[in-house]
Amino acid sequence: MTMTNERKLLLLGLLRKTDMHGYMLNAHLDTTVPVTLKKPTAYHLLDVMEKDGWITHHTEQTGKRKRKVYRLTKQGDEAFLDLLRQQLSTFTPGEHPDMVSICFLDSLPPSEAVSLLKKRKSRIEDYIREAHGASGEDPATVKDHAGGLALAVDYIHQSVGLEMTFLDRVLRTLQDPEKPAI
Repeated sequence: MTMTNERKLLLLGLLRKTDMHGYMLNAHLDTTVPVTLKKPTAYHLLDVMEKDGWITHHTEQTGKRKRKVYRLTKQGDEAFLDLLRQQLSTFTPGEHPDMVSICFLDSLPPSEAVSLLKKRKSRIEDYIREAHGASGEDPATVKDHAGGLALAVDYIHQSVGLEMTFLDRVLRTLQDPEKPAI
């Protein structure tokens, strides 16, 4: 499945829940989804899907602003289910751009590598704290996540945990090369 189809699936899935104007869609894209989708790309895909007959829109006046409110069509619902079935049955190995630097880790003195990886670990810890928010709750158990969204949040949480475990092992190896990392 192409990234474009994954993004179409995302937009169709959000519209399947309720009609939404662009601002509302973007609010969801900024906070609750596991993939980056920039606003211009989202609007482009909405236009493409409207031409394909998957969605329609009507204009609403809100104060001085006119907003397009998007609605899923029957054909769009069928496309959503087709894309969903396609993606659920497919495995696409993820890219890990952060691992490029790990490939060349031995190009630095171990003390510098340790210092840089500790900074990286600190940034991940900041990310985890931000994801937990003021509540301090594990995002995988927060009550406003349900069903498939809870599973996606849990997947992201597990991936970040794996990154932390990996960094701890690399740091142990760099700090004491005589000890086995595992």
